[in-house]
Amino acid sequence: MAVGMRAVDAKREKVERRARNNRKLRRFLEDRPIPAVRGPNDDLFIIDHHHLSLALLKSDVDEAFVTVVGDLSHLPRKRFLQKMAGLGLLHAYDGHGRAMPPTKLPERLDDMLSDPYRDLAWSVRGAGGFAKTGKPYAEFRWADFFRTRIPRSTVRRDFDYAHDRAMWLARSREAARMPGYISR
Repeated sequence: MAVGMRAVDAKREKVERRARNNRKLRRFLEDRPIPAVRGPNDDLFIIDHHHLSLALLKSDVDEAFVTVVGDLSHLPRKRFLQKMAGLGLLHAYDGHGRAMPPTKLPERLDDMLSDPYRDLAWSVRGAGGFAKTGKPYAEFRWADFFRTRIPRSTVRRDFDYAHDRAMWLARSREAARMPGYISR
């Protein structure tokens, strides 16, 4: 439901640099297939790489590589969303970290909400504050961890300060059970 718009902009810059050369763009996209599940009406529901997908859309790149990881197209929409949630393939939270019913998921990528804490988690991971893991929604967990410890107004007003504070928190004992935790 929500993405970090700084992360989308950074991905967009990468895409647009490569878009000047079709071969480079194609290679870049081949290395980053977008995982999706086939749902009702044979629509594809993206389950990861939302930042890249939105960056592609904003860059007017109208093709990407997709890996279909499941087919639930036989289910009606409500059952489909329930099944996706049951499989852990949905993370239906709004831009404030509040749980939302899966039926409220945006129909289109450009309807996704902005969550500055997703940007904070993305920035901290990029700076080595925690390691990338294979655990689903690890960055969401970090975003929520920071959300309860750094005021939203601080993140919006002074992102650099919030980033420094989040780096310190990521290495604190409080974070020891978080996915990708790196001890001091």
